[in-house]
Amino acid sequence: MLSGLAFLPSLADVSSIRLIGKIIMALDDHSSRGDQYFDPRFKRVLWYLIGSTKGGANRARILELINSYPANPNQISSELKLAYKTIIHHLFVLTENGLIITDNKESYGATYYLTPLMEKNYNSFMEILAKIGKK
Repeated sequence: MLSGLAFLPSLADVSSIRLIGKIIMALDDHSSRGDQYFDPRFKRVLWYLIGSTKGGANRARILELINSYPANPNQISSELKLAYKTIIHHLFVLTENGLIITDNKESYGATYYLTPLMEKNYNSFMEILAKIGKK
C-alpha cells in the first residue's frame, strides 16, 4: 500500500519548480517593462547558423523575409530566387533550431513564422548581420 507521502514532490523537484518559476517571472518582468530578452545560448545558435555555415547567407535572407511577412516555401523561393528544394532544406534547419515555426509542416503551402524566441532576439540577429557584413 502506498502512503500519502509517495505523491509529494521530492526536495529536488521543489527546487526545480522554484527555479523554473523564477525564470518565468524574470521573463515576464522583461516583457512587461518592454525590455528585450537576451539569451546568450540562442545568440550562439544564431552565430552558428548565420555566420559559421555555408548556407548562412540564405538562412539570413529567409529570416528577414519571414520577419517582414509570414510566407510559405513557394513564396520564399519566388521572392529570393532560390530553388524550392534549397528553401525546404533551410526551412528544416531553421525549424529544427527553433528560429521559425509553422502550423502544419506536413501540408503543401504551410506558412512559416518567426518563433517568439526569435522575435525577442531579432536585434541579436541584426547585430550578427552587421558584424559579418551581410546587411
